[in-house]
Amino acid sequence: MQAPDLIPVIPELILLVAACLVLLVEAFVKPGAADKGSPADKGAPAAADKTAVLAIALTGIIGSIVVSLALTGQDRVSFAGMLALDDWAVFFKVLFGLGAAITILMSPRFLEAHRRHLGEYYALLLFALIGMDLMAAARDFILLYVSLELMAISSYLLAAFFRYRERSNESALKYFLTGSFASAIMLYGISLVYAEAGATNYADAGRVLAGLGNDSGVLLAVFLVAIGLAFKVSAAPFHMWTPDVYQGAPTPVAAFFSVGPKAAAFSAIIAAFIVAFPGTVKEWGLLFIVLSIATMLVGNLWALVQTNIKRMLAFSSVAHAGYLLTGLGAMGWSGNSLPGRGMLVYLAAYTFMNLGAFGILAYLKTQMPDKFDYSLKQLAGLGRRSPWAAALLSLFLLSLTGIPGTAGFIGKFYVFSGVVWADLWWLAVIGVLLSAVSAYYYLRVIIYMFFKEPEEEYAIREPISGGMAMALSVSAIATLVIGLVPSWLWDAAVSAVRMLFD
Repeated sequence: MQAPDLIPVIPELILLVAACLVLLVEAFVKPGAADKGSPADKGAPAAADKTAVLAIALTGIIGSIVVSLALTGQDRVSFAGMLALDDWAVFFKVLFGLGAAITILMSPRFLEAHRRHLGEYYALLLFALIGMDLMAAARDFILLYVSLELMAISSYLLAAFFRYRERSNESALKYFLTGSFASAIMLYGISLVYAEAGATNYADAGRVLAGLGNDSGVLLAVFLVAIGLAFKVSAAPFHMWTPDVYQGAPTPVAAFFSVGPKAAAFSAIIAAFIVAFPGTVKEWGLLFIVLSIATMLVGNLWALVQTNIKRMLAFSSVAHAGYLLTGLGAMGWSGNSLPGRGMLVYLAAYTFMNLGAFGILAYLKTQMPDKFDYSLKQLAGLGRRSPWAAALLSLFLLSLTGIPGTAGFIGKFYVFSGVVWADLWWLAVIGVLLSAVSAYYYLRVIIYMFFKEPEEEYAIREPISGGMAMALSVSAIATLVIGLVPSWLWDAAVSAVRMLFD
């Protein structure tokens, strides 16, 4: 390792220092009784002041984003070609950082309401963020696997953060078991890549595998790596962990799971498959087309019958993964970069609108920690009790539906346009039709909020916290700005994708 090798990982080093400082400072903060989280602590005094811990975590993320933006325009590799610094990596590092920052802002009051406001929570988020950054920047299968495991292990612990709650432990155990199997399958696929190509570097493996064409060993390696990563993006039929994990995990954590690890997995799939498997683009393109159709069908149809909002958003996230997979399949089938650009725009749009939707649910949970169970009926009358919360949730749900003027419409427009340009117009038609189906379960929530009378009256007890207000404001503004003025995001996506195809 030489000194210049450290330049591409400066953002991750900043996050690492911040995570270590969070753990160090937390050790000197005397915990309040409300931090213990056991059932016996009901009525316990307020948690200890975590301002310093929050400040360190947010400062680390902001510093990482600023340094990443300052490195825009670079095109270099380090650590013997294992890691790249280019506009592709910068795009995702900034996106991941913004998603993690919004998650942190919406977390303190929620954790305090459940008597689990501990500094380890923020450290785990930072470690997961480091893994996601390295996944996007990886140009070697070994680094991809190591960074994926760093993200996954942190995610398992976050899912079980409410360790006194049976549902939280159940979700973490399911996530761990299924995630371990998926990682093992992907690792076996990587071993086959090494057996066929004698290398794990994307570019080196790609040069060898391109000459082998659609050899059976290569196809098996492609299939196994695809299956392992399909689990991370919640592609059907590898999605069954998603609703249980989202429902059992703390709501801010579920919000983070729905955008961060999913976007990281898509960044890894695109980079790895375009560079490492150029000789089988038709084959893996067809595989992702089949997965996209199954994922859109399963996600939308199962979301239709959900009465729990968190489970509905979980199946919704499965459906959105299907929309993104149409672009991935079209990119492989046609060899055109246009669907890939649309995917990046969609990932950015989805990050803000989905974080905003989960943020409203987290806010409502803090108002009624013991009563609010995320059922659809409990949202009845919200438009009267808290008009601003109902209005913001409506905005995010309309964006998820794909209503013009919102980020969701722009994301779907660019993805499906790329699919049409790849001469897969029938796949775009399927995507549009199933997207129209999603309007039913999104609009149903809005109808409950504004046109249904609640079975039980309850009042909004506390004003919204400053962090939650900032998180929701950023999400709402980004949802509208991307929907109304998307050109800047499109330009960033074009510059990022160009790095892979040049």
